[in-house]
Amino acid sequence: MRIDLKELRAYPGRPVRSEEQEVLDDLVWCDEPLPLVGAVRVIASAFYDEKRVFLTLNVSGTCVRRCSRCVLEFEEDFEREELLELELDDPSAPYIEIRPWIAAEVRLAVSPRPLCRDDCRGLCAGCGADLNVEEHREGCVEDSPPHDPRLEKLRELL
Repeated sequence: MRIDLKELRAYPGRPVRSEEQEVLDDLVWCDEPLPLVGAVRVIASAFYDEKRVFLTLNVSGTCVRRCSRCVLEFEEDFEREELLELELDDPSAPYIEIRPWIAAEVRLAVSPRPLCRDDCRGLCAGCGADLNVEEHREGCVEDSPPHDPRLEKLRELL
């Protein structure tokens, strides 16, 4: 997606709005691919002022993620809006390519610790059971909380 600087320079201070669908195939987040479901919806509004461009960028879409607790694959919706101030290196440039900022906004919009649902119980560290589907497996040591001798006096009081 590009912002036409010729149009912005012609009317300084007047915002120019653009709405497009941007396909980002090679997006990576935290060294893992971030597969998007379809294109990212981008609404960009920009205006020019003394060798600077002020860009309001709104990105929204859906991506495929893995739950950080149970490792289940699910679709996560995202949306983010930010105001960016861009210094122009070449004031005579015909356009600004904003695809890198779109990709950055998508990375910032997705959850750092994705959950398939708010009450996800995850996987048991002892037996590997998916606690959303089944209880601890027989003989699992994680089923009962560990005994801490420092709390023995408190246990006597209760």
